[in-house]
Amino acid sequence: MAFADPASGPRARPSTVNLAVYLLYAAAAIELISVILGLAYSSKLAEGAKKALAGTSQEGTADNQTLTGTVSIVFGVLLIALFVVLAILVSKGKQIGRILTWVVGGLATCCTAGVFGLTFVSKAGWEQLRKDDPKLPTWDQYNEMLYSELPGWYQPVSTILGVLLLLAILAAIVLLALPASHPYFRKIEPQWEPPVPGTGDPGYPPPPPPPASGPPTV
Repeated sequence: MAFADPASGPRARPSTVNLAVYLLYAAAAIELISVILGLAYSSKLAEGAKKALAGTSQEGTADNQTLTGTVSIVFGVLLIALFVVLAILVSKGKQIGRILTWVVGGLATCCTAGVFGLTFVSKAGWEQLRKDDPKLPTWDQYNEMLYSELPGWYQPVSTILGVLLLLAILAAIVLLALPASHPYFRKIEPQWEPPVPGTGDPGYPPPPPPPASGPPTV
């Protein structure tokens, strides 16, 4: 019994998978831009925090801005590496790459939604702190001083990058879940091929040659 080698020719990659791979690479590029911006302006954010909290009961927490920026940068670098690895795995039709894309995408969606939700929670917590310390600026004044050392485009660009990152991940998740993408990640079983006559099956000796024709010998 003979089996054809399924790896003898490359599988055609569906357009949905191709687009998902491009989106994962795009997500890595978007996150790279965010990390570069963080590295370039983290010190300016720290200066703005110190200015906003100077002379208040929260003055000692200004250094937390530097720690937060460092953690964000490290997390961003890990995300970049993860998106690149996922893009490579998905491009090769690895099922683990598709599953991890769904998992990471779901977590990224929850984290992004959590960041927007955290803004409202932080604002409520800030107003509570102001009741105990009237010297604290209002929430809007605090944010104005926090970003006072940064160019005016920093906040809008950061927000746009975050939205684009989320959309890229969500689109990749949807594309990999479409029926057109399923066959590319399905394990291919070897296909049986009938043996060529006269060669015998693999592992068995070939059939003996036919007897020579001619007049019988005396």
